[in-house]
Parts: sequence; structure tokens; C-alpha cells
Amino acid sequence: MNSYDLVYIVRPDLEPDALKTVVDRITQRIGGQGGKVEAVDVWGKRRMSFSIGRHREGLYVHTRLAVDPQKVTEIRRLASMNEEVLRVTVTRAVGKLPGPAAPAAAPAAAPPAAAGAPSQPAEA
Repeated sequence: MNSYDLVYIVRPDLEPDALKTVVDRITQRIGGQGGKVEAVDVWGKRRMSFSIGRHREGLYVHTRLAVDPQKVTEIRRLASMNEEVLRVTVTRAVGKLPGPAAPAAAPAAAPPAAAGAPSQPAEA
């Protein structure tokens, strides 16, 4: 089984519960084809470079899955059959999934100025 990245765009006007239903339905369809979902990441609402229908924005969802290569076309077709899904793309996964974001490091304190040295450069 190979790993694939499935990214689909859902209508932006869906409620969170309806979005969860769409994600669950697609996850079940992947399982029905013998695939295994490794991760699901909802990227949220983003502006698209062109409108699809009357929608200028969409809710992006990324799913990493492992499935036989012969089943990829069917999974793509099943995901696009949903009325709420605007676009679907499947690509071969490269690399590992990114881990959770690390907390931002505190900015390092500036070293104290040496005694007798000017704090600002002299203007000529």
C-alpha cells in the first residue's frame, strides 16, 4: 500500500457539524475501499484563486491515507460525488507528516551595552 495525500475543498457555508459529517463520510468511503486513514487535518477557510460556481472561498481538508494504487481513482470519484465537495485532488505522499507546531521561542534579550560605549552609532 502506498501513501497518498487527498485534499478536497468543501463549500464555505457549511456549519462545523456538517463539515464533520462530510469528513466522516469520506473517511468511511476510504475504509470501504480497503484504505487506511493516517491523518485528517482541516486547514480551514481559505480564499481560492478563482471562483468555483458562486464560491470564492472554500474549507480545505487534507487527509493522508494508505491504499492500493488501483483504488486511488475510485476514492477520488467517491469523494467528488458529495454535493458539498467543490474540488478533489489526490497526490502521492512525499515525506512524513509534519508534527505539531512547536511553541515560539522567547526572543533573546539583547546584551547590555558595554560601559562607556555609545548606545547609538554617531552620525557624521
